[in-house]
Amino acid sequence: MDIQRLTVGQMARLNRVTPETLRHYDREKLLQPRFIDETTGYRYYHINQSARLDMILYLQAHGVPLKQIRHHLKNSDPEALCGLLRDQLNAIDENIRRLRQSRNAITRMIANHERRKSLPLSHTPYYEYLPSRRIYTHRTDKDFFEQDDSGYELMLRELKQSLVASNLPISYFCNVGTLVRQRYLEKQQLFSDEVFFFVEDDFVGPGVVENLPAGMHICLCADDFSKEAEYGNFLLNVIEKSGLVIAGDYVCEVVEEFPGFDAAPRSLFFNIQIPVQKST
Repeated sequence: MDIQRLTVGQMARLNRVTPETLRHYDREKLLQPRFIDETTGYRYYHINQSARLDMILYLQAHGVPLKQIRHHLKNSDPEALCGLLRDQLNAIDENIRRLRQSRNAITRMIANHERRKSLPLSHTPYYEYLPSRRIYTHRTDKDFFEQDDSGYELMLRELKQSLVASNLPISYFCNVGTLVRQRYLEKQQLFSDEVFFFVEDDFVGPGVVENLPAGMHICLCADDFSKEAEYGNFLLNVIEKSGLVIAGDYVCEVVEEFPGFDAAPRSLFFNIQIPVQKST
């Protein structure tokens, strides 16, 4: 083997790439053979060109487009190259952040499926201590309890538009719920013009984000979307008769959602949660 006149195949084997990869780099003017035999037209590489190939492969492995690689190798400016790598590092960090958000959303969905198996049957109130949680909220100009399933869908479209406008990943758009503020509950009134989805404890981003405080809740599970108001009022009556007082906002969390079919309404299993405490 003449290491100063390597064929495409030899250069490819030495560098653990395919001959087509070298031909592609040749066409892109990233790495062209050092010698061309004028008689046969054969193209040969010099072993020292492997250093340039190493840099191309290194940058490409980290997601740098070939066009940018060609530009920086042509200019031979180490400072500019490091600037490119800094930009690429920031892009990788952003991808990691978004992948982590997607992983958390999937983990939450799987956990909710398992959680549902242990929840009481519909119409059975129970008490549960819930930890502090963070939610992204969106206010609409509609009252959820005055809507049918189509109106609810319109509220969700507004939430989705808010999510996209805030440049948040669509993976957050699950386990969407509704809020009734404490001031309405204390008047025995169900009014909700806010929808929400859960975010991580360390979430940093645009939009309205707030904490749901930890505490004891009276809860009820159901799977009939049309009866949420009935179930909510039922819980308010239980609270009043038990001598407890309302200690926070009403949350209706969608625990699990089943795929919809054509124009059919959503099939939901939801959990109404109202913070309570003993009367002083």
